[in-house]
Amino acid sequence: MQENRDVQGPPLIERVIEAGILAGMVAAVAMGIFAAIASASYLQMGFYTPMYRIAAVLDPTSMLVSLQEAETGSPSFYFDLQPLVAGTAMHLAIAGFFGVVFAMLARGLRVRGPAALPAGILYGLAVMALMGLVVLPLAADLLGGGPPVADAASIVGWPTFAAEHVLYGLTLGGWTVIRPLP
Repeated sequence: MQENRDVQGPPLIERVIEAGILAGMVAAVAMGIFAAIASASYLQMGFYTPMYRIAAVLDPTSMLVSLQEAETGSPSFYFDLQPLVAGTAMHLAIAGFFGVVFAMLARGLRVRGPAALPAGILYGLAVMALMGLVVLPLAADLLGGGPPVADAASIVGWPTFAAEHVLYGLTLGGWTVIRPLP
């Protein structure tokens, strides 16, 4: 039996998109873990509050309850599964999208190897500016999330918001070092 050696894998663009989605989602996990730890510790806003804040464009109730519980001074681990899953899914989807944009840019600009680390950090900061100054206020206005969403960067503090996005970008860059783009 003769093998068919003319079989090709998916087109290049599809492989780059898939790599970008995966890298973005991996980076989102790192960013989300940092955000939850920061929120529960020095921000004293509750462990799950970052995911509830993302879901607040749909329903702010869980975020508000989590914040109220955290105001009592005790560690807040208020848990509500539905908004936690919704916020996590939205976070992963948005991060996957931005991962694709990074993968396309990195591929187009031929960013390879260790150069992907500072490129990722700069990209993470660009995403931070876009999200904090344009996307979140617009989403809050269009979907009714109000100030908790529109002012998320100011509420958690721009230094923490920047650290989250630097970690996102560093993870994106690191992932492309470990698993080079096609």
